[in-house]
Amino acid sequence: MSAVIEAGESDFDSALADPGPFLVDFSASWCGPCKAMAPALEAFAQGRGKELPVLKVDIDAARDLANRYGIRSVPTLMLFQDGKPLATRAGMMSESQLASFVEQHLPPRERTPVEQDPRRAQIKLDW
Repeated sequence: MSAVIEAGESDFDSALADPGPFLVDFSASWCGPCKAMAPALEAFAQGRGKELPVLKVDIDAARDLANRYGIRSVPTLMLFQDGKPLATRAGMMSESQLASFVEQHLPPRERTPVEQDPRRAQIKLDW
C-alpha cells in the first residue's frame, strides 16, 4: 500500500480543515518527471507520513484545484500549514531535496525525550 494519498478535491478540502502540515504533489499521469520522482516521494512519505501527510493531486482530474493554486507546471510541490500554502517549489526533487524543502519551511520536529530505565546501572565518571 502506498504511503502517498491519492487525493481528489474533497480529500484535499478535508486536509485543509486539519490544522497540521501536509505536503501536496500536483502532478499528471502523462508527466515524465512526475513518474521519475514517484519513488522519491513514496520513500519520503513512508519516512514522514505519520507527521506530515503526503497527498498527490492529478491536475487533469482536479482542474479547479490546479487553477485555485496557480499550478502552471508539474510536478509542483506545495507545503500547507493550518490550511494555508506555506511554500511552493516546481520541478523534480530527490528524497533528500524533499526533506530539505520541508525542513526549510516547517519548525524542527519535536523529539520525544528518552527516559532512562531506573533499573539500569548508572555509570559515574570521576575525571
